[in-house]
Amino acid sequence: MSVEAVEVIAAPAAAIVALDPVRSRLLAELREPRSATELARTLDLPRQRVHYHVRQLEAQGLVTGAGERRWGGLTERLLVATAGAYLVSPEVLGAAAARPTPGDRPDRLSAAYLVALAGRVVQEVGALLRRSRETGRPAETFTIDADITFRTPSARADFVRDLTEAVATVIARHHVESGSTGRRHRLVIGAYPIPQNAPADAGPSEEQNLPADAGPSKEQNLPADAGPSKEQNVG
Repeated sequence: MSVEAVEVIAAPAAAIVALDPVRSRLLAELREPRSATELARTLDLPRQRVHYHVRQLEAQGLVTGAGERRWGGLTERLLVATAGAYLVSPEVLGAAAARPTPGDRPDRLSAAYLVALAGRVVQEVGALLRRSRETGRPAETFTIDADITFRTPSARADFVRDLTEAVATVIARHHVESGSTGRRHRLVIGAYPIPQNAPADAGPSEEQNLPADAGPSKEQNLPADAGPSKEQNVG
């Protein structure tokens, strides 16, 4: 079977199951097909207990069968996680989830607003991934990720101003008014100081992942309420 690199968990019941410490460890171990016997040995748990947790994961669609393997005179069932890694969508929290409030004037320098936007990205792109699996067509997204060091607060303020002006110019050049033929896209830009305790591999990346055909698409599947957005959060 094809294993997705990331699966966004949107169902509360699945999130509860996956967040159990033993089950989250099982999901990590099941990035490659393994038997319950192997899992019990690795986690130093009784096989019956492993079987119980695996059944809970299977019931939520987080683990699936991966064939069988003969071991001596026995036949072992192999299991594998449905993704290489998982992320829980804010929608699991329902009405309590952080989300941008339509109609409110956004505070571009608010860390809370940036978190709300990031949560919406997880929710909406997670929906794109699920639709992509259903249709067999890739989700048409692009990402720019870069680390920047500012010498002074003034330099940072200059960058915010320049970036805001540049983004507004590019949007004006390519945006078509609602009602025109085309596909709406969400653009979110954010910047924040890297925490001092960030993992060592979170250094400068300047990575860019821009598909050659990353223009407007009529084929992207966004939630019905995912209307056009020119939101900028460069605080």
